[in-house]
Amino acid sequence: MTQLSDEATKALTVAEALKLAAEQPETLRQRFAVMHESELADLLLDCRDDEQRSQLVPYIDEKRLGDVLLELPEGRQEELLARLNPKAIEEIVEHMDSDDAADLLQAVEKPVADVIIDRLEPEERRDLSQLLAHDEESAGGLMQAELFKVRDDWTVDTVLKVLRRWGREIENLNYIYVVDDDDRLTGVLPLHKLLLSEPDQRMSEIQEADFPRVLAGQDQEEVAKIFDRYDVLALPVVDEQGVLVGRITADDVIDVIHEEATEDMYRLAALSDEDDLSEPVLTTARRRGVWLLVNLGTAILASIVIAQFEQTIARIVALAVLMPIVASMGGIAGTQTLTVIVRGIALGRVTLANARRALVKEVMVGLVSGLLFACIMGFVATIWFPEVGIRLGFVIGAAMMINLFAAGLAGAVIPLTLQRLNIDPALASGTVLTTVTDVVGFLSFLGLASVFLL
Repeated sequence: MTQLSDEATKALTVAEALKLAAEQPETLRQRFAVMHESELADLLLDCRDDEQRSQLVPYIDEKRLGDVLLELPEGRQEELLARLNPKAIEEIVEHMDSDDAADLLQAVEKPVADVIIDRLEPEERRDLSQLLAHDEESAGGLMQAELFKVRDDWTVDTVLKVLRRWGREIENLNYIYVVDDDDRLTGVLPLHKLLLSEPDQRMSEIQEADFPRVLAGQDQEEVAKIFDRYDVLALPVVDEQGVLVGRITADDVIDVIHEEATEDMYRLAALSDEDDLSEPVLTTARRRGVWLLVNLGTAILASIVIAQFEQTIARIVALAVLMPIVASMGGIAGTQTLTVIVRGIALGRVTLANARRALVKEVMVGLVSGLLFACIMGFVATIWFPEVGIRLGFVIGAAMMINLFAAGLAGAVIPLTLQRLNIDPALASGTVLTTVTDVVGFLSFLGLASVFLL
């Protein structure tokens, strides 16, 4: 057994796992038993194709298989679940918490999911049907039905007796939820406070009536902000009438924060939030191609601006060498501002109420940066092209200052404007900003050159 334990601590490659599956299946089961769910998911991702994954999946304990599948990208989940029959999926779902089971069933075709739900026990069927009725990215879609609730007229002694009997069935038991006779949430009691209270005290006396809660229809991003603001381990979820319908635990919110941050990063790069390394080539190419087409249009617009100064560029070749610098500096400066503002909006730190302060700051930063780099680039251009001299230095310096000012202004105004129009600022800001900095950069540089150098 010691030898097996030593081997179990070593990383298992796909080739080794497939060899064990063929020659020592029981050993593979034991190796999988001591691996974490995330490690098993990584192993499945390392497989060359679904055929190899299908060979390894049967050796994962069905009690843990659901958690392993949830660690995989959605595309991989769907592919592996499609290879399992409804009975196998039902056995996986029975060993999962209600919120995780609902997430897994959303990766299954609806007719199959309906068959599986119909086969479950009445209580499980009711809980899952309730969760699946909510939007996937809402508080109701995140919550789990498993929680510990008590009546507000119960004493501490009564609650402790019930807790000893039923508490083991609930994971992450940090709070006791107190309800009235109509199941409306009246307050929340941290577990440590319950343990330190007197046996004859009633829940209504020691509950925290002002404990934060969320509505089932609230967006998951708002839920994450409430967790961050109040530093709680779980939040109760209520319906419009205040009836307790579930709870959201911190581990689910960590996933939400990760998803929202990834979504913002993807969208700032003009990528779909579904863009993933596991997607088929044609699917990814089609999604990215839409925004590449939009970017092509903006690039053509910038080229049209350059074409208006064809004669100027032909007479002063130095302009062709230097004009990408102006546009590039503006693009980088604008992206810096854009990233700060979009992230500030996502975190709730930048709102329409304090937008003016953020706008003024970013414009001032653009002016200061523009003045600094205008001096640097003006000096460099004067030395680099002495035949044109200080006039060229003045032109590129002035153009750089104008473009960095425009970049700071656009980087702040564009996402704030999109937010006011109820459009996701991360989705379209980057493309619009690129157009502004390119057009302003080329127009200011070549326009000033036409006036002062010809």
